[in-house]
Amino acid sequence: MEGLATHPRNAMRLPTRKRLLAADRVSVALCLVFLVAAAFYLSIAETSMGLVLRGEAREPYNKLADAFLHLHLSVGRAPAALMRLTDPYDPAQNSSIVHRAAIHDFALYHGHLFLTWGPAPVVVLLVPMHLLGLEPSASVLVAFFSIVGIGFALATLRVLLRQIGNATLWMCVLAAFALVFCSVVPFVLRRPAVYEAAIAGGYCFAMAGIWLAISAVAERRASLARLALMSLCFGLATGSRPTLGFAALVLVPVYISLRSTRPRRGLLIALIVPIGGCVLLLMAYNQARFGSPLEYGHQYVLASDDEHTAHWSELSNILPGAWLYVVSPPRPLALFPFIGLGPPPVTYPASLPAGYVGSEPTAGLLPMTPILVFLVALPWIWRRRPALLGPLAPALLALAGAGVICVLFLVYEFYGTTERYGADFTTLLLFGALAAWLALSAEARGRRRWLVRTGGGLLVAWGCVTGLAISFIGSENAFSRGLPGAWAMLEDIGAPVSTAIATIAGRPVLAEVSAPNLPPITHVSFTSLSVGTAPFSLSAGDQAELTIVSPDNGTATLLASAVPGAALGARALLWVVLTNTGHWSYSYRLPPGGGVVRIPVSLRIGLNRFVLSPLASAIRLRNPAVPSTQPLLVVRHLALSAAV
Repeated sequence: MEGLATHPRNAMRLPTRKRLLAADRVSVALCLVFLVAAAFYLSIAETSMGLVLRGEAREPYNKLADAFLHLHLSVGRAPAALMRLTDPYDPAQNSSIVHRAAIHDFALYHGHLFLTWGPAPVVVLLVPMHLLGLEPSASVLVAFFSIVGIGFALATLRVLLRQIGNATLWMCVLAAFALVFCSVVPFVLRRPAVYEAAIAGGYCFAMAGIWLAISAVAERRASLARLALMSLCFGLATGSRPTLGFAALVLVPVYISLRSTRPRRGLLIALIVPIGGCVLLLMAYNQARFGSPLEYGHQYVLASDDEHTAHWSELSNILPGAWLYVVSPPRPLALFPFIGLGPPPVTYPASLPAGYVGSEPTAGLLPMTPILVFLVALPWIWRRRPALLGPLAPALLALAGAGVICVLFLVYEFYGTTERYGADFTTLLLFGALAAWLALSAEARGRRRWLVRTGGGLLVAWGCVTGLAISFIGSENAFSRGLPGAWAMLEDIGAPVSTAIATIAGRPVLAEVSAPNLPPITHVSFTSLSVGTAPFSLSAGDQAELTIVSPDNGTATLLASAVPGAALGARALLWVVLTNTGHWSYSYRLPPGGGVVRIPVSLRIGLNRFVLSPLASAIRLRNPAVPSTQPLLVVRHLALSAAV
């Protein structure tokens, strides 16, 4: 009797079954990656700001939702005190009022306050939630849009993998994690405020539109209703983040791919009318608010000094901005998570133009997500190896082009850079880069195939590591500030790595300084493992927490350049107290009028934590009139010397 495996009909079926089994394994793997991503994104939002569904009426987007439900465009009248100022836009005059009323970055126009952030997330999600009696925190919005967005991004990857066909499972999983970690979305989640809600909303709508577009091109068919929904998604993305309107360039290859399958008039109507309607509504919204269809309110913003004097829409912004978004490297850290964004001074080799702020930490695409180098192969694949990506190559090229245009628009329009804006364009570029890597690895043979797979895999892995690292820090260190005990535990877990870094450096490293009045961004070189400290002050109840990483047991000297607080006078007697948590405490007298205090410290191998504080009791005895809230000590600089 002839065996089942040798039957001709079964011999034809077995490869098909294997392919289906492999396809099922990939789908299951991507679903598991999505579940991991959803849990990770929720944990970031929860540990940063908490997830609240009710009672957040003061959130800007909740104010806008309430205004829409009452058929208003403004979120209320400006405070009377603000309108009495000679120049209500001058930060020197309005800062206390703006801070007290929590209206920073609101637009003031004709006595009313407006939001400058896109309205689409409010219309789509918040208005229905308000009708249900919910007033969620911004963290709920950012988490929701981020999770739905990564779901559509992974669904797009599944379509690409079906086209490529021969990618191994580990490469598929690694590519999926690249979309999860390298998209800048985890960094955005670390500070889930209204700024990030607009970014996450735009990301979600753009990913939905891209999935519908890539699916339509891959299948060479789509209903007009589905195409209209795709166009609407890009319109909503534009209504969240105007820069994401460039992602609609993918509609061109969609039209070219489908024009032979249905009447062109109906196809054009489905592709153009929804997004066109969204753009017209957005322009009408701007016209009704600010008297101009292209005015989003930026020139009427209640901003800080830097933003008030910065130069918008300048050609001179392009080169430094492009450098920071593309080339600027991350900064190594001696403590967990070991990779951080580079603070000023920026690495831009030329002089910065006047009015260029560039104050928010930013790292470049290439050093943070090096798999993007595979984008250079995408045009070659399209021209020379069209079978590898089939009809998807033009769509991926359109998305990559949209990403590049998005970067150029951002660096032209804005006077500085910020890492969170990377969520607008990074994933647009990632799709093409990952597709090129997967396609080339499937096409190559022998040693070249091993090099493409392994080399690309290492680049993707590095991008995942950097994306994961900056997700712990965010733009304001919300995790370490909100959960210091959990953060200290993570630093302790990473202590062996910290010790190895200090050993390589060959010296103890002042790795962290935390103080109540210490600015979050301080000047330090990119290659320095030690933190840079801007001047900060300490009152009677304040203290600065220091962490020193030592490669061995030994001693070093902490150099504290300090002066007495202004309320004490230059002749005040003041002691600086250094406490090794749980071991010893010593005080050192500050020279009259201030100066450098040399404080010997005993170090053990690994992490060493100290507390620096002024000796408040002696001050009260000598000058009881000094309020406890007045700064007793102003620390101008801290440094660590290996010599005692």
